[in-house]
Amino acid sequence: MTDEDVYQYSLRVSYLTFLLTPKIPESVGGVDGGRNAERDRESFHTSRLTGAISSSLNSVTDLFRDPSGHRGAKFPEKLFKVLDLKMQNIAMGKDPQYNDQYTRRVIAVFWGSLKAAEKPSSREPSSSSWRQIKENRKIEELILFFVTTATQALRKDLTLSGDGWKHELDTQTSHFVLILRDCLRGISHVPPEIMSRLELYATRLAEGMQNPSTPAAGGRGVSTSNMSAGASDAARATSGTVDDMPLVNVVGKLFEKTKKELQSDLSVIRQFCSEKSALNDLKTCLKNINADMPFPGRREDFDTEDAFHRWRTQELAHLSQLMLAMIRLKPDLAKTMPSESATRYPQPQRPLSVSLMPAGSEPSPNIGSIISDGDGITSDDEIEVGQKFTYIPPNPKKAYKRLVELCLERDLEAMVHLPEDQEVSLTILSHQHLDLLNECALRWRISHSYRVTCFLDVIRYKYERDEVPIECIPEGLQMVEKAMHDVPAESWSRFDMDYVSTVYGGLFNVFLGALYEALEDITKLKPEKIAPYVQVLEAVQESGLVERYKADIDARLNDLADRVRVQAVHQYTDKNYELMSNPDPNRALPLLHLTDHLEKQAKLLDKRFPKPILRRLDLVSLALESQIPLFLTDLGDLRVPLLEGSTRKPPEVPLVDIFALYRRTKTLLSMHAAFCPDSPIDYDLGGYFEPYVLQYLVNTDLQTAQWVHAAISVDKFEAEGEEGHISSLSFLHSPIKGKQNVLPQGTTLTVFMPQTVSKLVEEYCRMIEDLFMDEMFPRQSIDEKQPKQYAFIEKARLTIAGEKKVDPFNFTASSCVKLNNIEAARNLLDKLYARIDVDTISRILADHTPPSSNEGEQQRFLFTVKISQAESLAPADSSSSKLDSFVTLSDEKGIRLAKTRTIYESLNPRWDEAFDISVEHSLWVMASVRDRAVIGKHDTVGRGYLFLDPKRFGDYLSHDVWLDLDTGGRILLRVSMEGEKDDPQFFFGRAFRSLKRAESDMIRVIIDKVAPLLREYINRSILIALLKSTATSYDYNKAFAGVTGLYRSAIGADKADSLIPLPHQEKGRARPQALTDEEIEGALTPLFDYLDANLQTFNNHLSEATKATVMAKIWKEMLATIEDLLVPPLANAPSDMKPLTEKEVDIVFKWLRFLNNYMYADGASPLTQEQLQNQKYRDLLSIRLYYDWHTDELMEEAVRLMQQTIRAAPTVKKRAKTVYSQRNLGTIRDRKREKKQEALGSSGDMILRVLRMRWVLHYYVQQQSVLSQE
Repeated sequence: MTDEDVYQYSLRVSYLTFLLTPKIPESVGGVDGGRNAERDRESFHTSRLTGAISSSLNSVTDLFRDPSGHRGAKFPEKLFKVLDLKMQNIAMGKDPQYNDQYTRRVIAVFWGSLKAAEKPSSREPSSSSWRQIKENRKIEELILFFVTTATQALRKDLTLSGDGWKHELDTQTSHFVLILRDCLRGISHVPPEIMSRLELYATRLAEGMQNPSTPAAGGRGVSTSNMSAGASDAARATSGTVDDMPLVNVVGKLFEKTKKELQSDLSVIRQFCSEKSALNDLKTCLKNINADMPFPGRREDFDTEDAFHRWRTQELAHLSQLMLAMIRLKPDLAKTMPSESATRYPQPQRPLSVSLMPAGSEPSPNIGSIISDGDGITSDDEIEVGQKFTYIPPNPKKAYKRLVELCLERDLEAMVHLPEDQEVSLTILSHQHLDLLNECALRWRISHSYRVTCFLDVIRYKYERDEVPIECIPEGLQMVEKAMHDVPAESWSRFDMDYVSTVYGGLFNVFLGALYEALEDITKLKPEKIAPYVQVLEAVQESGLVERYKADIDARLNDLADRVRVQAVHQYTDKNYELMSNPDPNRALPLLHLTDHLEKQAKLLDKRFPKPILRRLDLVSLALESQIPLFLTDLGDLRVPLLEGSTRKPPEVPLVDIFALYRRTKTLLSMHAAFCPDSPIDYDLGGYFEPYVLQYLVNTDLQTAQWVHAAISVDKFEAEGEEGHISSLSFLHSPIKGKQNVLPQGTTLTVFMPQTVSKLVEEYCRMIEDLFMDEMFPRQSIDEKQPKQYAFIEKARLTIAGEKKVDPFNFTASSCVKLNNIEAARNLLDKLYARIDVDTISRILADHTPPSSNEGEQQRFLFTVKISQAESLAPADSSSSKLDSFVTLSDEKGIRLAKTRTIYESLNPRWDEAFDISVEHSLWVMASVRDRAVIGKHDTVGRGYLFLDPKRFGDYLSHDVWLDLDTGGRILLRVSMEGEKDDPQFFFGRAFRSLKRAESDMIRVIIDKVAPLLREYINRSILIALLKSTATSYDYNKAFAGVTGLYRSAIGADKADSLIPLPHQEKGRARPQALTDEEIEGALTPLFDYLDANLQTFNNHLSEATKATVMAKIWKEMLATIEDLLVPPLANAPSDMKPLTEKEVDIVFKWLRFLNNYMYADGASPLTQEQLQNQKYRDLLSIRLYYDWHTDELMEEAVRLMQQTIRAAPTVKKRAKTVYSQRNLGTIRDRKREKKQEALGSSGDMILRVLRMRWVLHYYVQQQSVLSQE
């Protein structure tokens, strides 16, 4: 099929269009002729108007739409609002473009009808039509609604005489189409199809007003005048020129023919091209379908019977409709139609062509009905089955495709010369070429599916040649998708299905190739660059037609994946070479830069392409899948150089860079695991970095004391912040700063880091305690210039002068800050515990640590030895009645293991200090009680020996061990044992225990400083002195008489009153004056003055928690001091202490009340009344009751309370407080809560202490005391 053949057949179709176009009939002479002419003109205008509108509604979509129906695009809902404003401006004369009076009047009427129709209660006939328009949002329905309203308005206009309103209707309809176009241009997301149709409507309306033609005959019969008009039309067609044939001119321009050439070719085809030959072509098509001929189609062209039946039904209806329209236009053609043909041709279903079917005419029931029975009928037996056509080329589809190519080429050439500000239609084809293609497809029987596929195919290879932009491809795909939506692909012919599959396959290959080239450099790839390719490829994939094309999608996508992998490898290799080529002793730096580059590139790709391309190509996964194994290989190759560089002095590779390298490598591995789950990497990252961890731990262990010393040395111990501690606590961050997340859980670092923290805490506690003790016990300054003899004499003088005198000790803010530091360190350690997640680490270690294979491996044990108290110590010097004693623990080699504080002036001291001793096997420990000497060597009071045997203490319970001293007396030790483990929880427990003991020791020292003052101001001597100060007797009768006399002198004496003499036994009796509360409280004034000064220091400088603890301890010591006034301590031996008198007891309990009020301070104290009036307080109150009881009653009550205590005691002894129970603040609080819940009420101890003052029962007291201790 040559271009000349395409030209010839296109020219024939164009000429046929001219023949079938209605012409204006000429007027006939006479009155009747004038009337007929007038009637014909009126009919012409009506038909032309309605035909033009129908033409605008249907013809533009005939090229790319199924003739059986169309689901058109909807205009945006926003058009109603924009159109309303536009019409308001026009009606009010504010729009200069539409200032014509008719336009303003018609638009005003239309606008008013819309407003009336929009009202919910409106009963206007137009209301239902307007609701349908708003629901469907079809542009054609809106235009027809305007035509109806405008027709009614113009017909009522008296200024438009005759046919004037008809001409004006054409103008106003054209204006309204332009108004719609202008409104839609200002709205976003308008379907391009609507804009194209509006352009076509406007053009055809303008052409219709310039080239009016005669309407076709309508109705069921054919009049004589119409027959005459048809004859005259044939005559004019024979003599017509090219200028009267618009579509012929389009063909001439398309094939570059001059008018002379066109006129010559037209003269040739006139000889055989006529309406009858066109009708014969249609008849031949009908016969071919019935005869199952190849053209226009047959059963074997379709896959299913249903598809063929559907096509056959629609094609027969379409052909019959075309024939009916031609007969209506040319009634003389009916003579050639046999009447029996009506029985073979199905009834027409819908109008078919713009130029063939006037919109205002009513369709006839069938073809035979429009022909009278009396007419001569020419049989159609002369029509033969086959391929003999006048207007249809031998290969219609090939001719149509070539015609589309030519039309597209001409329109593309025309676009080059368009002004820059003029909009270009996305369909590319002009409306003249659309009309030509429409008419040719109609006459050549080209299916809608082929037409849209052909257009997409032409666009495709035009795009390959860079002749059309890529934006045209999605438009072509949309046309195919709409065609498939209207007619399912299963109903298409096999040829069309194969054709569209081939086109889609070609598009798939083209755009895959474009995507392949775009993936040349993935580092610079951006989504907007490949978005058009991906959009087309996804549309092609979703259609499912590529599989029919037999394209191996998986293989092609794998090629793309390989392309990305290769590019990723090249990118990594280039970057690695760039970094490694720079000489640097620190071999870790290139790796750090490389990991940073890989991580950034992966995150950038993930940000740009969060979803896989074509649902298969995940650029991040492909890049990481290729690059991470290469990086791990390079990392393994540098194992030895990195390790050697880190061990050199000074190190060429700092450990901080090693840990940073680990962190980034771990990040890359986690990214690989997340993005590449199907390609797991088994890499022992912990094993690779374990040598560096061991190296770090060695360095850390050596720097433990250095860190603590450095932190403390720079501090001035001045409070910082509300909590009142100092910044030296930063030492706790030293071993873990930046490293707690460096290595995975379960590695060497996670095991030994807590051990380092424990050492740091122990060292810190030791140093803080030493500094605290230096402040609590300042050394006497001795002038170094004085001779040694003078120094000795001065020490002796100070000793002799100050031995019995208690000097008040005033606490300083510095001491408070040190105590705050211990509490702050506990809080910081607890946060560190949670931050490292020690519980999870310990659980993982317990689950994954294999059992020890070495059965002979030595296990370590941790003994906790609490030095509680001593009894009946024997002074080494017989002249001394009291001792200043402390205890030391030493091992078998004489190495000191522990040392307590000094308790002054007591033969029954109580230390209550605990120490941890770590052993690998059994150990003998010597406990030495020493008497502190101010001058010279401390005297040894006595020694006892303790055997720490793991077998003996293997029950992990607390054991009370009394050691008899070699010189007399004994000492009580409480011993417990637990296994020492390389467990993070264990080491954190030791650290917490160290802080707790340091805090307890420091608070105990504070109490030791306060306790002598309490004993000095609250003792029996003060009590006796207070009572002696009120021993002077008073004569109450004399005093009363003096008061009476004073009274009488004031009011006057009554001589009638007689004096009643007192009895002899009451004369001159003296009654002691009772002490007032002020006097009793005044005895405590020195104590309150001392407490006022020091408690103010505590209140200002101690943290809230520490302040509460210190105050609670001071209150406890106050209660103990009061208790010592009332009863002797519990012991086996009888006491020489005498009970207090009733007055003395009253004073003591008033002191107790005063002290309680003082410590509560009207609620300003950190202690509540519940804490102040504790069990000890209630036991003291019971002493007053027991003082008055008979001895037998006391004995019975003591037995009852003892039995009650025994019944309430647990049957199973609980384990001693272990390191694990103190591993964080939470476990410590739980332990305290349990201890508080388990606390028993009052036992019989207080009764036994009362009974100790009754000598007759000393044996009973001794027996009950032993039972109580047991």
